[in-house]
Amino acid sequence: MVFFLLLPLWFLCVVAGVVLCWFKNSRFLSSYFFLCPTVGIVVALVLSTLVLWVAPRMLNSTDSWAKWIIVASYLLGTEVGGVIGGVVGFSAARRVNRLLRWQ
Repeated sequence: MVFFLLLPLWFLCVVAGVVLCWFKNSRFLSSYFFLCPTVGIVVALVLSTLVLWVAPRMLNSTDSWAKWIIVASYLLGTEVGGVIGGVVGFSAARRVNRLLRWQ
């Protein structure tokens, strides 16, 4: 997904996480709403940037198929980075909740 669509969704999740932090019954959800999208977007950005930086160096060809491979690997890197970051954010949120005893 394109990053200009992800940033407003990320901001909405962060605001929801801050709002949930004020309610005692929903306080444990705030870490999930904050860490999952934040880590997901950071890892997706890093991985897709890494793909755009490495792929042209690996494919020195100027053929049209090489350009399509670079675009496809960029999109795949964005999606895979978001999933990996979401899982890491989920794991970090569970640790934060256990540390703060929010359950």
